Amino acid sequence: WDLHIHTPASFHWKGAKFDADPNSEHNRALVDDMIVAMNEAQPAVFALMDYWTFDGWLALKRRLKETGAPKLYKKVFPGIELRLMAPMKTPSGRLNAHVLFSDQTPDQTLHDFKAALRVAIIDRPLSDAALVLLAQGLSEDILKVHSFKKADMTDETKALYAGASMAEITAESYRQAIDQVDDGLAIGFMP
Repeated sequence: WDLHIHTPASFHWKGAKFDADPNSEHNRALVDDMIVAMNEAQPAVFALMDYWTFDGWLALKRRLKETGAPKLYKKVFPGIELRLMAPMKTPSGRLNAHVLFSDQTPDQTLHDFKAALRVAIIDRPLSDAALVLLAQGLSEDILKVHSFKKADMTDETKALYAGASMAEITAESYRQAIDQVDDGLAIGFMP
């Protein structure tokens, strides 16, 4: 089993990323590539652990229902990778958390889980817009620690990347979000 893979939806993904249209040919091709790669890989089970999003899982589910989609021969679970607020001795210290969901989890439960998470500093529900807002509101000094420039934060794409790189979720909202998921559908753990 490999319970920590990323998709083109994750900010951490280094290859071609999904575009804004979930039904685009570009996105279909990327999902088809994911399916082929998982089928060819040794593990029998995967968990998609994209930072901050379930979009990779939702794209996979959508594509598998379409006519002409490649067949997936592996078991895949949705998940999400988060960074939690925690006292750390170095500014680059991170406390990552993963949440693994059942593949039977309704999409609305995933959306509700994500909406229950609060981005620290700005106290907003987790969303791309909140990540941008976080980055745009940080001081030059804080941005510089993470190799970003305040002047670049007017570019929404750069601000989203910076926010995704630096955001932290409040520990309390993490606990509450997991508590609201029906028993047996999710488990949180520290990698």
